[in-house]
Parts: sequence; structure tokens; C-alpha cells
Amino acid sequence: MKETGKGKRLEDRLLGDEWSDWQPGSRYEGMIEAPKALFVFFSFLVLIFVLLGILLFWYLALPRFEGFGHGAVRTAELALSFLAVILVAWYLMQVLSCLFKTKLIPSFFVKQLSLRLFLSGAVKFARIFGISRDKIGNSFVKFHNDLMYATRTGRGTKRFLILLPRCLSAETRKGINELGQKYQFKAFTAFGGDEARKIIREEKPDAVIGVACERDLVSGIQDTAPKIPVFGLPNKRPEGPCKNTSVDLKELEKIVRYCTGR
Repeated sequence: MKETGKGKRLEDRLLGDEWSDWQPGSRYEGMIEAPKALFVFFSFLVLIFVLLGILLFWYLALPRFEGFGHGAVRTAELALSFLAVILVAWYLMQVLSCLFKTKLIPSFFVKQLSLRLFLSGAVKFARIFGISRDKIGNSFVKFHNDLMYATRTGRGTKRFLILLPRCLSAETRKGINELGQKYQFKAFTAFGGDEARKIIREEKPDAVIGVACERDLVSGIQDTAPKIPVFGLPNKRPEGPCKNTSVDLKELEKIVRYCTGR
């Protein structure tokens, strides 16, 4: 395993000091397990909201189109109906791909037009129901990974790397080292988002596996997935954020085997 940031003197972080909205003594979710259906549900609410927005636009704009005659009204009506149908089909193809683990859409959708475009809206809707950003993020990462599997995105890549947080426990690092020896992959410890992006630029991998908390994974997927296939694996935080975290090594090995085509 290769660590970056050597030569720097890094003081131990206070528990959760990278989480601006977390304070010592506050409630945290250390062992988050959210089903993919959670993100699917709230992204569906976003879709409904967008469709209602199209309907509202049509209602407000109709008098203006009527001023141009029946032909203009008919053309606008068909254009907006087509847009609505495309949005629904776009949504359903991705959800059904994950549900049936079948490639119903090209990999292009995972990179450029996946449901991550609805993520910020889904987070806002989830907050109304008292569901945390991390829980909806956990659900989204699982949905995104399954969409990668279904569309065969990132499979059999020649070069992939694993990005790790510095807060992993010694036992977890030992397990990842053993996997690295078994599958001969590069693993880098990045001390922040900027350094992670720098590693990706320098290494130029064909795919990336990120291990981090949900908010960092979501940010990384949104930034990197349009260019490079990205798998996310949320860490476990039994002692709170940024301290002695762990990861599901069996799930990590499953992703590694997929990326290597084994």
C-alpha cells in the first residue's frame, strides 16, 4: 500500500473536525445501513417535482403560445410531452437496471446522466422526513455501485486504484494490505479531497474505488464519475467520524474482483 502525504507532520484530528456540522457530544450515525430503495424513493419524489414543474410551466405559458396560434400550442405541447416521457424513461431504465441487474442503458448514463443529478433534491426531500444526509448518501452509493455492475461499467480495467482515508484502524489497514498483495493493486491514503483528485490526475487510472464516509464518497462520485468509473464503499464509524474507522473487506474484495474481471 502506498501512502501519500509523507513528510508532513499531521496532528491527530479532533473527533469529527472535518465535519463542519458535527460537534463533540452530538448525535452521529456510526453504523449506517440504508437500502437502495431509500434513494430510489426520494429520487422519484424529485422526478415528480420536476414533472409538476413542467406542468406548471405549461399552465403559465399557454396563454402566450395561444397568441401565436393553434400550431404553436400544438408544437409546444408535443415538445413538453416528449421531454416528460424522456425524463420518465431515463429514470425507469436506471432503476430497472439496478433492480434486475440487467444492462438496459449504456455506460454513458452512469458517467454523465445517472440519477446522481437528482441527489441534491433527494437529500432535501429526505431532510423533510428527518432522514440524514449520510443515510441518503449511503443509499445512493449502493444504488450507484449496482448501476455500475448492471451496465458493466469499469469491469476488467487494466489500471485501477483504491483511495483510503487516514482514519482507518490498523486492523483494517492490515486487511487491505493483504488484499493488495493478493490482487496486486495500488492503494493510496489521501488526506483530503484535493489530494485525492491530485492522485487521480497523476495516476490516470481506468477506475477508482473510494473508501470514505458517505459525504466524501458522494462528493467524489459527483466530481469524478463523469470522467472515470468510481465505486464507493462507505466506512463504519463505531467511535464517531474520523477515528478508527473500518470497512467491509468482503465487499471491497467483491469490487476488486469485478474491476479485475475475475
